[in-house]
Amino acid sequence: MLEKNSMIPIYLQLKNILKTSIMNGEFGENGMIPSETQLAETYHITRTTVRRSISELVNENLLRKEHGKGTFVCLNPVHYSIWNFTGFTDYVQKKGKIPTSKILTAEVISINDKQYYKLERARGIKEDGVVLYLTLDTSCIPLDLFPGIMAYDFEKRSLYDVMRKEYGIAPSIVELLIKPHIIDRRIANIFGVSENLPLLMVKGNVSSENNLQVELTQVIYSPNIDFKLATRINI
Repeated sequence: MLEKNSMIPIYLQLKNILKTSIMNGEFGENGMIPSETQLAETYHITRTTVRRSISELVNENLLRKEHGKGTFVCLNPVHYSIWNFTGFTDYVQKKGKIPTSKILTAEVISINDKQYYKLERARGIKEDGVVLYLTLDTSCIPLDLFPGIMAYDFEKRSLYDVMRKEYGIAPSIVELLIKPHIIDRRIANIFGVSENLPLLMVKGNVSSENNLQVELTQVIYSPNIDFKLATRINI
């Protein structure tokens, strides 16, 4: 049941209850969920609150509304295979999708007495007006190599494209540490998943061909990302 005194908004509590029911198959594929009126009466909340919960699940492609009929489950998970270090924008465009970025943090910071431009972006694709965020990217860019880079709009432009075209420095070499990361509520809300979920995180350095450090990077991947790796086994 809903906890009226909880710090978690009521609409989000209901959304999580419905999502759990959907994932557990309680309504079945293409099954109809209870009406807004039924849900409002069951949980003793307003239809406006119910409508907001359902709207978010529709935006996440877990539900679909059919005018005059009701709201139905459409649990067809969308998965994308991506590693992200050819450049997110390039990758998505090659797949014929529309890339989208939302800047969450943009500030100048100091690391070991060196100035960096810290850029945090939620990155994903837009289909039929709905945004599905796939990664949360944090980039720290050295300002001695890229002076004035904060003037570019990185919701519209690719970071690596700006580095290549505007500064003549191409990101080429990536050294990464890969490990699980327990996400907090903020990241959970971005990806539309449960808090405290372990997701894959990579962090490390990006360098140019002549070993100039061009970026300190961290990427957290949503559950909608698949990974396919290939390597040779040396015996």
